[in-house]
Amino acid sequence: MRIHFFSKADLNGRSAFRSYYILQNLRTVKSVTVIYFIFTLIIRGLFSAFNLSNRTFLHLDEYNAANWIALAVLPLFYLISTQLIKNFANKAKFLRLAQSFVLLFAVFIIFSAMRASFFSMHNPRNTLVMYMMGLIIIGAFYTFEYYETIAITLATGIIFSTLLPFYQHTIDELVLNNLASMLVLTSFFCVSRYLFSYRADNFLKLKAIEEKNIEIENASNAKNEILGVVAHDLRNPLAVIKSITMLMEMDDFKADDYLENLQMIQASCDKASFIINDLLETAQNEVLNNFDLEKTELGDFLFSIIDEWLKNKKGQVNISYTSPGIPVHAQVNKEKLQRVMDNLIINAIKFSGPNGNIDINLSAVHNEVTISVKDSGIGIPQDMLPYIFDRFSKARRAGIRGEASVGLGLSIVRQIIRKHNGEIEVDSSEKQGTTFTITLPQVRSTAHVTNMVSTPVPVEQDLGLGY
Repeated sequence: MRIHFFSKADLNGRSAFRSYYILQNLRTVKSVTVIYFIFTLIIRGLFSAFNLSNRTFLHLDEYNAANWIALAVLPLFYLISTQLIKNFANKAKFLRLAQSFVLLFAVFIIFSAMRASFFSMHNPRNTLVMYMMGLIIIGAFYTFEYYETIAITLATGIIFSTLLPFYQHTIDELVLNNLASMLVLTSFFCVSRYLFSYRADNFLKLKAIEEKNIEIENASNAKNEILGVVAHDLRNPLAVIKSITMLMEMDDFKADDYLENLQMIQASCDKASFIINDLLETAQNEVLNNFDLEKTELGDFLFSIIDEWLKNKKGQVNISYTSPGIPVHAQVNKEKLQRVMDNLIINAIKFSGPNGNIDINLSAVHNEVTISVKDSGIGIPQDMLPYIFDRFSKARRAGIRGEASVGLGLSIVRQIIRKHNGEIEVDSSEKQGTTFTITLPQVRSTAHVTNMVSTPVPVEQDLGLGY
């Protein structure tokens, strides 16, 4: 445990700790005022019942006046502390006000204990018990930053030194009493700082444990979600494969259906593979803190992705690609960024009708690179937009051709983009299409010149990904 004699708590969690201990300080003020008020009433009763005189207290009149002052002041401290607790807020201005109130109460308690030492005998250094008790109560019950503890220590020392000449007049006694006060205040400061350090250490440890518990709970929930997806979504393509193979084993199986059934088996296997790849990608992205990035010219890289779609997919959709006329560079992981683009293009195709249009645009402004993928499809309802990037999103839905969705595609996209130190946003309206915009840090600034490449790109009817 680190002892914070002249330093604040560690930066990580300091703000939360300060808010926590100020609230506890206020609650302690409320409790101590009740106890002190009852004790003061008992003393008041003893004065009346036993008719205490100067033979019992050397400074009876002063003690009697202080007793009445305490009975008047303590209810005010109680009411103010109650209101501060009731309206407690984690705002800097409020916290400063609340802690100032606690400091004022601490000085009041110490002063009350100090005057008891003065009133008991002519020589306070022989009766420091009450003085020490006041300091112990404040040091043990309340939590203060080091500068607040120093302020209390100095204020108490000044008050003691100011009051002392009224009770002691010789130089020797003045020096000895002030030395005794300094010794007591030094002990108070050390005890207060040690207890502060102990509380801060325990608070930060408990916060760390709480955060770990949340991480464990989230990991457990993610595991359950993944198991649910595996159990539910993989069951369908496997059931299709099983049914087709059973039909192919039947004696009356027609040879004309052979090729069609093989295509259905292949489509079901592709769907199962997509689901498995998404699950593996999600798990891998959570484990890896970052990717290996390399400086890449994005104009040619994006064009190669579109060209790959042209060569390997079936069906037709129109894609237009706009890029600057000069190189645009960014630090990217090519494999991961290609997965991002594939997911966004697949989503655009799934929710666009036949001969739909998909516009992909690359631009560079200042220190940012922007990649947008815009479709003219059915769009996303407004109530789904807040959940579109969630893992196993409740916003997932089937494509217009019946394509299934696991709800992982866009979650993976956001994970990848954020690990590129970028961001992705979505803008969509029903029946007006959807635009996904990726922003990445640019390696160097480039000028903007438009270069349009418009190419019909094939579409596979059942890809098994999407939002």
